[in-house]
Amino acid sequence: MPLGPEFIRTDRDRFVCDGEAFPVVGVNCYFLSYCTDAARRATIEAIQETGANVVRSVAFLNHDVLPADGVSFQYGSGGSIVFNDGPDGLGRLDALIEAAEEFGFRLILPLVNYWNDLGGMRAYLEWLFPGQDLKVEEFYRRPGARSAYKNWVAHVLNRTNLRTGRAYRDSPAILAWELANEPRCQLPGGRELLLDWAAEMSRFAKQQDPNHLVCLGDEGFLRRDRPRNHLYTGEYGIDFDAILGLPDIDFGTYRFYPGRGAMGVKKDFAPAWIADHIESGRRAGKPVLLEEYGLRVDARDPGAVAERDLWYGRWLESVYAGGGAGDLLWMIGSREPSVAGNRDDYTVYSAAEVPSVVAHARQMQERYRPV
Repeated sequence: MPLGPEFIRTDRDRFVCDGEAFPVVGVNCYFLSYCTDAARRATIEAIQETGANVVRSVAFLNHDVLPADGVSFQYGSGGSIVFNDGPDGLGRLDALIEAAEEFGFRLILPLVNYWNDLGGMRAYLEWLFPGQDLKVEEFYRRPGARSAYKNWVAHVLNRTNLRTGRAYRDSPAILAWELANEPRCQLPGGRELLLDWAAEMSRFAKQQDPNHLVCLGDEGFLRRDRPRNHLYTGEYGIDFDAILGLPDIDFGTYRFYPGRGAMGVKKDFAPAWIADHIESGRRAGKPVLLEEYGLRVDARDPGAVAERDLWYGRWLESVYAGGGAGDLLWMIGSREPSVAGNRDDYTVYSAAEVPSVVAHARQMQERYRPV
C-alpha cells in the first residue's frame, strides 16, 4: 500500500504514526540502496513475506576514485570529494526511496560506516589527508573531516529524488537518518569525543531536515559501575545512556550477535541484554531498537536453520514481553545473480527460514492495531 504523508514520530519509548503506535518490525538489507531495479524488486518480494514494515539499508557507498563500472555515491578526484548524482550513483538511492513509497515500508538510512566496508570513515581520511595513515577516530576529531561529512549529510538530506520529484527530507518513506553504522571511539577520551561529534552532527541533521528522526546507530554498549562483561565497561567509547541523553538523538539502537568472533556472549544472554536496553529507553523517555540480531549457522544444515529460528523466537519474545519498540533481522539476501554475492553466514532468503520472525511481526502489530 502506498504511503500517506505521515512521518514517524516518537512518544516516550514508542514510535508513532498519525497518533497511533508504530511497532518497528523489519529487516536489514544493505545492498538494496545500490542494486538494480530487478534485484531490488525480487528482494522486496521476500521482505514483504516476513511482514516487515521497516527496512534498513545504506546511504553511503564510497570509492577512492570513480569505478570504471559499478555504482558509487561519492568518490575522490584531484584532491576533491565528488558526489555522484547520476543513475549509477544516488539515482540508485532514489529508486529505493521510490520503492518504499510505492510498497508502503519505511527506511532507516545510515550516512557513513565506521568500518571500511563500502568506503567508511577511513575513506574520508584518505581523501582529505592522503598518505598520513591516520587512526579512524580522527574522523571525529579533525575539522576537515567533520566539514566533509556535513557536506555529505546536507547533500543527501536536501537531494531531490529524480524519480518522485520530492526532496528526501520531505519523503514519508524515510523513518530515520542514522549518523553512522556502528561507530566506536577506542582511545583515551573517546567517549567524550564521540558524544561531542554525535551532538554536533545530530543537531546539524535536524537543521537540514526537521521532518525525520535521527539516531547515532551504535551497537548499544553500556557503561555501568558493575559491568557483567565487556559489553558494559565502556571500553569501545560508547555510552548508550549518555547518547540517549543527547537532545537531538530521537532513539537508541543496539545489536545482539552471540558467539565467538561476535559479541562473545552466549545465546541465552539475550533476555538480560534486551531488558537492560528497554529499561534505558524508558528512563530516557525514548524508543530503543534491537537494530541488528543474528546467529551464524551453516545454511546447508536444516537442523541448524531450525535451531536458529528457535533462538530468534526466544529473543524476539523478550522484545515483545518487555514492551520494546521493535527489532530488525540481519539480514535478508537474494539469489538474483547481480546481488547473490552480497551475503554472510547470517543471511536468510525467505520467510520460510524464519517463521518465528514472521509470527513476531504479526504479534507486534496486532498488539497496537487500532480498534
